[in-house]
Amino acid sequence: MELPIPPQRQRRKATTEMEYLTERRALFVYEAARLAARAAKAPIVPELWERREDAFREQFRLVIFRQCGADRKMSPRELHEDWVEAYRAMGWQYGLERDVNAKTHPDMVPYDDLGQLERDKDEVFVALCEIARQWIYDEPAVVATPAKQAEEG
Repeated sequence: MELPIPPQRQRRKATTEMEYLTERRALFVYEAARLAARAAKAPIVPELWERREDAFREQFRLVIFRQCGADRKMSPRELHEDWVEAYRAMGWQYGLERDVNAKTHPDMVPYDDLGQLERDKDEVFVALCEIARQWIYDEPAVVATPAKQAEEG
């Protein structure tokens, strides 16, 4: 006879599973966006996910968690504004060149001041989040029905 799992352990397991799902989605969106930037010959192609600082990865996971939920934003303009605010919160500022050490980035401008390539990058991000939301998921646990239990004997 199996003992019931205490509610606090059930919540922790669910949180861990959600964290793992969010991590998988974040890695997919980030690396796919990197590859899209590279393929488009964008002036800025960020470093690999593993090389990003912890603060960046944490805020990115939060964005992906939101983008894969009911409160997602579909506007590239809104997402760009959120991105600028997130970077500011991490100590970044506008600069002519992207410089990780100086924490400067040329895309820290209003959406209307972005070039077409950067706007396209924001559109791609929205699409990648939607792909992650719809097609990267955990399969629901199989419930043992009486017929299934009879088959297994």
